[in-house]
Amino acid sequence: MFIRKKPNKSGVISVQIIDKSSGKYKLIKTIGSAADPGLVEQLILKAKQHLIELTGQAALNFDIEKERELVDLFFNGINEILLYGPELLLGKLFNQIGFNAIREELFRHLVITRLAFPVSKLKTVDYLLWHKGVLLM
Repeated sequence: MFIRKKPNKSGVISVQIIDKSSGKYKLIKTIGSAADPGLVEQLILKAKQHLIELTGQAALNFDIEKERELVDLFFNGINEILLYGPELLLGKLFNQIGFNAIREELFRHLVITRLAFPVSKLKTVDYLLWHKGVLLM
């Protein structure tokens, strides 16, 4: 169900509750009509209240400032992100292809990183710096 604002030829806007659950538009209730934008907004608020009563769904009130604080707190609490997925998936593929015959560990990490991050040389460096301290020497 949804609220529709339907203007007529004389400029009066009718606020209606419409149901389209069966594939066709079905008028549930006309809340009212008005030409004044302020009155139309009041009718829309009234329609929203009526829609909540009809559907039986409770509205969730979000405090946007509190939500932003929680998001900031969450992101500020992240110290590091470790990527194990590329090594688990691509490492297996690397071995199956037979590249593991090359015993140089740096080669393995370069291949896996370039496959996981094909356009980011910075990510490649970050991954290699993190992964077993390969380039920290």
